[in-house]
Amino acid sequence: MLGGLGRFALFFGIWWLLTDARADGLVLGALFAAIAAALPLLIPEPRDAGMPRALLPTVLRGLLLLPFFLWQSLYGGIDVAARAFKPRMPLAPAMFDYRLRLPPGPAPVMLASLVSLMPGTLAIVSGARLRVHVLDATQDCTDELALLEAQVAWMFGVALRAPTAPAPPARRSGPGSDA
Repeated sequence: MLGGLGRFALFFGIWWLLTDARADGLVLGALFAAIAAALPLLIPEPRDAGMPRALLPTVLRGLLLLPFFLWQSLYGGIDVAARAFKPRMPLAPAMFDYRLRLPPGPAPVMLASLVSLMPGTLAIVSGARLRVHVLDATQDCTDELALLEAQVAWMFGVALRAPTAPAPPARRSGPGSDA
């Protein structure tokens, strides 16, 4: 009970500061502070919600990937900016499919998010494949994708699946391709 009162006091105090203690906003502030303080009481505990107990190690492993995330963000931004300001830099946009070895769930979504940070790439999960858009199709990035997929598998504590069928050749579409 004391936790709920403490949360109410915190939220009401924030509201009070944001409204410069105006009297006409205090009733509404008290209402929203009460709702915000009561919300944690309405949400079931993680074990009751079926949340895996390995969530904390996943978060800690994710924090270990933070330097990679920051480096790829910086490197990708510099590469794309250089391509925008130097018209002679190669630009051969294309899309290709990468067969996922990660099991379905949040891991492929995380992989797609991280791939989108790589220089000049954008990715979405589509079934058991990753649809990847690249700015420079002349560079092969499948080795980087495989390495990143292994890191995401480690982060989530899952094993990579062996491809069920031989992976088809990367399907590329863009200028100078058949598609």
